[in-house]
Amino acid sequence: MNEKLLESLRQVHILSGLSDQELVQFGRCCKVRQVAADQVIFQEGDEGDELFIIHEGCVRISINALVAENTMAPTTINMLYAGQSFGEMVLMGGANRSATVTSVEPCFLLVIQEYDFANLCEANPRIGYCVMRNLAADLVYKLRSSNLLLRGNIRWRGDELSRRSKQ
Repeated sequence: MNEKLLESLRQVHILSGLSDQELVQFGRCCKVRQVAADQVIFQEGDEGDELFIIHEGCVRISINALVAENTMAPTTINMLYAGQSFGEMVLMGGANRSATVTSVEPCFLLVIQEYDFANLCEANPRIGYCVMRNLAADLVYKLRSSNLLLRGNIRWRGDELSRRSKQ
């Protein structure tokens, strides 16, 4: 593994607390996927067995939401950048995808399949513990942000979340 990739893995939120040796073990289980801008990576409802880590680029997370009476439309609930992950629910017991993920710009993604992650955790339980602890914290953050957005306490302005003024 080259030093640039190792340095990138050191910045990944869900890998926080892992030693360089453990990061190398994790990295060996990943594949690199290049995605062009405006490409759907997966859609809400799709089956999946991969966790994605953004090495470079930005993705938009959207769900189908009620926007008017009897009208559903894609609604952005989050933007994710280098060092962040998505698709993590497959590591927490699998399920269909809960959102649609679309690249906003060209992306380099690190991809690990659930099966490979499970084998890695079996071989090194400390990696599994650290990653799962960090994933839980990340999911709590994403859930709280989404809830605030859906309740109208925050809204999208351009590509970033902003608080509504309390006037």
